[in-house]
Amino acid sequence: MKVEVKIEEDIKECKVVIFTNEITEEVQEVINKLKNNQNKVFNGTMNQKIYLLNPKEIYYFYAENQKVLAKTEKAILQIKLKLYEIEEQVSGTNFIRISNSVIANVDKIKNLEMSLNGTMCIKFLNGDIEYSSRRYVSKIKSYLGL
Repeated sequence: MKVEVKIEEDIKECKVVIFTNEITEEVQEVINKLKNNQNKVFNGTMNQKIYLLNPKEIYYFYAENQKVLAKTEKAILQIKLKLYEIEEQVSGTNFIRISNSVIANVDKIKNLEMSLNGTMCIKFLNGDIEYSSRRYVSKIKSYLGL
């Protein structure tokens, strides 16, 4: 696939055009990533107030006590979506499912540590620690190119 970028000073808004003779899997993947890269906002509630969350602020989404929560630097907010719905919305972005109950923002991960039993310890920039089940380790490695 060839990629060409033209810089023109009088252009006000970025425009992407794809020239192809057919929609292949690779082309569809590029289209999906471009569509998903648009800023989405999540609605989170805390103390009976609704907050608009930019995905860049979110460290991870997790399920606990039949609720889905979003962890940010400043707060933990309840999200009305199910984890699988969030996973669909963040597909093609910097979020990845690391266990049955956690979807993590890769940009907020400090480091990864493999354990002897095949699981992975994931440490976030804010000091939080989550563990990935063995089932998701290969998907995480593949996503990160490890």
